[in-house]
Amino acid sequence: MSQSIASDNPLTNVQRAILDIVLDQMIPEDSTRGKPSAADVGVFEYIMERSPESFVEIGRQINKLDALASSSYEKRYTELTREVQDETLNQLREQDSRFLLTLAIQAVECYYLDSRVMTAIGLPTRPPYPDGYTVHRGDLTLLDPVRERGQIWRRT
Repeated sequence: MSQSIASDNPLTNVQRAILDIVLDQMIPEDSTRGKPSAADVGVFEYIMERSPESFVEIGRQINKLDALASSSYEKRYTELTREVQDETLNQLREQDSRFLLTLAIQAVECYYLDSRVMTAIGLPTRPPYPDGYTVHRGDLTLLDPVRERGQIWRRT
């Protein structure tokens, strides 16, 4: 993935710290199985490369999360304990069921591209095709009756 320049960063330092916490909450590290957290697999860079426009909504949602933490606990989201962060994230998710849906989808997409994750779940770290699955040649003669029938649609 390409390296982003600091001036191209669509999030503030606080927003980026909150993003990393939220990613860790979505997919936490499992050191016993060798699985990294979502924040450790480069989700930020993945989004920057594929759909940087997503950061407008992600930033808005992160700001709502931080504001909820400030109003409920008089602290920034980054200053809360992990337990309270989880509660705050769930509160916001209850208020807005679409909360960070785009981020969750992109995090999962990126997560399963990481070789450490694939190894931890027992899958090879290569694309499944052509080495992984045998693709059988189909019997195209099965289409002969359709071809013989000719055109059955009306041209517009």
